[in-house]
Amino acid sequence: MKEVYQLALVSVISILVVVTIVYGFYILLIPIVLFSLYLIKESRIPDIKDLNTFYEYVTKVYGKYFTEIIKQRFNIIHGDLTLAYFPSTLKDNTIAISDNHLILKLNDKAIVMSKYEGVDYLINLIKGDKKL
Repeated sequence: MKEVYQLALVSVISILVVVTIVYGFYILLIPIVLFSLYLIKESRIPDIKDLNTFYEYVTKVYGKYFTEIIKQRFNIIHGDLTLAYFPSTLKDNTIAISDNHLILKLNDKAIVMSKYEGVDYLINLIKGDKKL
C-alpha cells in the first residue's frame, strides 16, 4: 500500500513540475522540493548496523510478516567476525551481525555471508522450510 502512495506522490511532483515550467508559477518549487525530500526519506532502504536497523531493513524489503517470524524464531546479537571462528559460542538459531558480515548458526552449522546476502538467504530458508 505504501508503494501506491509513493507512486501517487511521484505523479503529483511531476504535475507540479510541468505546471511550474509551463505557467511559470515558481512558488510551486517549494512543495516540489518538500515532496521530493519526503519521498527520498520514505523510499530509502536502511543500512544494517545493529539490531534495530536489521529489523527496519527486513520490514522495508521483505515485509512485517518476516520480521515477526525472525523475532520469534531467532536470537539476534551484535558481534564481530571472531564468532565465525568459534561457532560453539553461539546457540542454535542465532544471527550475529558484525560490521560487514552476518553469521547464521542453524542446526549446528555456522554460515558466514555478507549482511544482505545473509538476510536474503535467511528469508529464502523461512520461505522454503516452515520448521526452522
